[in-house]
Amino acid sequence: MHRPVAIAVHGGAGNLARYKGTGRLEEAYAFLEQHITLWHTMLCDGVSALDVACESVRALEDIGYFHAGKGSSPNDNGYVELDASIMRGSDRAAGAIAAVRTPKNPIDVARYIMEQTQQVLMVASEADTLITREGFATVDASYFVPCDEVGAALPSTGTVGAVVLDRDGEIVAATSTGGTLRKRAGRVGDAPIIGAGTYAIGGLGAVSCTGVGEYFLRTSAASRILARVELLGEHISTATGTILTEIVHLGGDGGMIALDHRGTIAMPFSTSGMYRAAVDATSSVTVGCL
Repeated sequence: MHRPVAIAVHGGAGNLARYKGTGRLEEAYAFLEQHITLWHTMLCDGVSALDVACESVRALEDIGYFHAGKGSSPNDNGYVELDASIMRGSDRAAGAIAAVRTPKNPIDVARYIMEQTQQVLMVASEADTLITREGFATVDASYFVPCDEVGAALPSTGTVGAVVLDRDGEIVAATSTGGTLRKRAGRVGDAPIIGAGTYAIGGLGAVSCTGVGEYFLRTSAASRILARVELLGEHISTATGTILTEIVHLGGDGGMIALDHRGTIAMPFSTSGMYRAAVDATSSVTVGCL
């Protein structure tokens, strides 16, 4: 018997209030509203959680509205470094890349590492060599159009991600980022780190995080959310709220999307906004920016 399906996506948390009056929030809202229905329909039609996770993150990378893929911003040396990760809950297979400069869609490379190699994480120039050798679509510096020219003097964080539950009960989490605006070259945040920015456990749930990555790393945020659900029996909303509160108390901020094996969704954030959209197991649709 097929189970209910659910999906949540995010386009990053941060000081989104600075975009009021620019049209950016309205553009992002319209994009999320249109596409969340499409991705949910794919799940209802039997497309796998893994395929829908990659399809949704790829679209978020391509649109240029968010700090991932096309919209990534340069680091303090003036070039873009990209990170991504993906995890499948049923067998806890995972793949990730960090500090790469050439892939058009980093999430596709993370999936390749998960499915076709014995590694989990590959980084920097050797990962870029693999990207070229395996024929992934590549781009040069002219491709990137930093999404944060509006209010660029203000601190900013950003990531995109998806958590997905399909009709067979498979659960997947995926995350991709261009990092924080003018980040230190070589800096890697939580997005490509399994257990910090991305985590999924079959029969339990999935999490994708966004925010100041150092704090999500220090708290092992994604894995500890699911640990609280598993070991303490907490509701997914309680578990995400507890870990986000811990991050805020340490001095960080951000947000996360999470779902449990029943298709219940939580999307808390501590910033002025988080690009987000979801359809839960009851087919209730949520879209928001602020």
